[in-house]
Amino acid sequence: MRKRLILLLLFCMLFSACSSDSVPNETLTPNPEVSSAPFWFLRTPTPLEETINTTLEPAITITPIPIATEPLTTAPVTTIDITEPTASPVPLNTTTVAKTVASPPKTTTIAAKTTIAATVAYATPIPGLSEIAKGRTGKKQVAITFDAGSSGEAFPLIKTALDKYGIKITFFLTGLWAEHYPQYVKQLADDKMELGNHSWNHPDMTKIGMEEIRTELLRTDALIQQQAGKSTRPLFRFPYGARTAREQGIVNGLGYRSIFWTLDSLDSVGAPKSADFLVQRINGQTDAQLDGAIILMHIGAQTSAEALPLIIQKLQARGFKIVTVSQLIN
Repeated sequence: MRKRLILLLLFCMLFSACSSDSVPNETLTPNPEVSSAPFWFLRTPTPLEETINTTLEPAITITPIPIATEPLTTAPVTTIDITEPTASPVPLNTTTVAKTVASPPKTTTIAAKTTIAATVAYATPIPGLSEIAKGRTGKKQVAITFDAGSSGEAFPLIKTALDKYGIKITFFLTGLWAEHYPQYVKQLADDKMELGNHSWNHPDMTKIGMEEIRTELLRTDALIQQQAGKSTRPLFRFPYGARTAREQGIVNGLGYRSIFWTLDSLDSVGAPKSADFLVQRINGQTDAQLDGAIILMHIGAQTSAEALPLIIQKLQARGFKIVTVSQLIN
C-alpha cells in the first residue's frame, strides 16, 4: 500500500512538471489506461515505475515485541524479626566479701600467703601460737605497748619521750590509722620500733565472719609492709580484747599470735584520765606485778603522751628495763 502511495505522489509531480513546460501549446495525449481506469493507482506498475520502486528505501519492518504470557511470580519475602531479644543476665565473675565498716584502701594490694583451707584447718588455737598476756619473769623487764586506732595528735610527744630515753617499744597499728598517718608509720620504722597488727578498722571480731577477720588482718599488714618495709607478723592484738577460741584459731592460721596485756592503764576507759592518774596506775604496782608485765596504753590519749616521760623515769629508777614484746617473750 505504501509503495502505491509513493508512486501516486511521483506521478503527480511528473504531471505537474509537464503542465508547466515551456511549450504551452503542446497537446498531451492522455494515457487511455490511466484515464479509463477508475482506480488507476491500483493498476500494474510500468517498467519505469518498477525501476523507480527498486531505488526507493526499503520499507521498515517493525517486529512486534512479544509480550510475556507467563504469570508473574512474587519473590518470597523474608520476614526479619526486629524484636530485641530478652537475654538472661550474664553472670559476673565476682567475689562476695563480708560487709565491713572500713572503706577499701586507696593503694593497698593484699598478698595473702595463707589459703582459706589452711585457715579453716586451724579453727582453734595452734600450739606454739597461744595467746600471750605476760612475758618471762625474773629479769625485771616490762613491755610498754601503744595501740593506735584513733587520733595521732599525741604521737610527736610519745616519739620525743622514746627518743630522749633511747627506748624501743611495740606499737599495734590499725590499717585506718596507718592510712591516715603514713608519716608516723615511717618514723616508727626508721626508729626501729616493733610493729604489730591491730586489725583494719577495730571491729569486735567475735561478731564478724572468718573471711572478714582475715581481710582485716591482711589489709592492714599489706599497707604497713608498703609503708614500713616489714610485716606485722607474728604480733596481733584483738580490738577491745574481744576473742574466743574461734578468732584465735583464725589469726593463728594467718601466722599471728594474740598479744593480750597484763596491766591496762585505763587511759581509754570511761572519762579521760589525768597524767598523774596514769603514772600512779602503773608505778603503783609491786615489782612482782610489773616483772614481765605487758602494759596497755593508747596513742589517742593525750594524757598518756604527757605521762610517758615520768612513767619511764620511775620504772627505770626501780631497776626495770623497758623492752619490746618480742624481747619480753623470747
